[in-house]
Amino acid sequence: MADLIGIAPGARLIICFLLTAVFVQGCATSPKNLSRQQLNMPEAEQIIAGMESRENMVRSFYSIGVVSVKGWLIDSDADILIAGVKDPFTMKIEITHSWGKPILHVLIKDNRLEVLSFQEKAIYEGAYSSEALSRFLPGLDLGQDVIWSILGSRPQVIKHDTIGEPMPGRIRLVDETGREVESIFLPVTKYIPSRISLPVQSLEVLYSEIREVNGVSYAGEMELKGLKSGKDLGLKVKSQSVNTDLPEQIFSIERLPSYKIIDIDDNG
Repeated sequence: MADLIGIAPGARLIICFLLTAVFVQGCATSPKNLSRQQLNMPEAEQIIAGMESRENMVRSFYSIGVVSVKGWLIDSDADILIAGVKDPFTMKIEITHSWGKPILHVLIKDNRLEVLSFQEKAIYEGAYSSEALSRFLPGLDLGQDVIWSILGSRPQVIKHDTIGEPMPGRIRLVDETGREVESIFLPVTKYIPSRISLPVQSLEVLYSEIREVNGVSYAGEMELKGLKSGKDLGLKVKSQSVNTDLPEQIFSIERLPSYKIIDIDDNG
């Protein structure tokens, strides 16, 4: 205020008023720290309803990206192709070295699991189960609904009874016993949260680089932490298409004549 001494008293008063107004307006318009934001119940309900609505819009998807699982098969990033149909649940996963050599093809179809291992020169086949799948894709011994959303780079709203009392920075979903089944952490951008926590599965999923295709949001980058395998999984999506008709030939496993056939159920 020393620079205002030489100014007429009336002018000084106007200048001080304007400076105060600018300061107050700046404080009022500064963005909230959404990571600690306290939502009320209607706001929380609106977010959950929006997430469920967006996920229900997806009937199929096709993704191309890069997967990283340290200490598994390879210690470097690998290319991944994922194609999925929601009903009936059908999914094809192809993992390839960055220089083009195939590593693993996985097919879930008609409640059956087929795995083509190029390293073992073997084709595994048998009844699908989350435990059998995790033998080839460590940590993915999860329900099909969770696998669908994770590999589609979108959050799954776990089946719940009610929304718990909102807490700073997160929305809690609880079952009828009051047990927390999922926490959804703020901020939520285009119905994709910054992260979710699934305490029953001891799993945490982080989302970033939010994008949108055909009115449906997905995360360009995703990371899974706390997998039972002890390995964190990272997924970067280069491109994704949603609700396009996928050719039936995608959902098949090539039968290489020199490869041995192994029954998954007999290979404990």
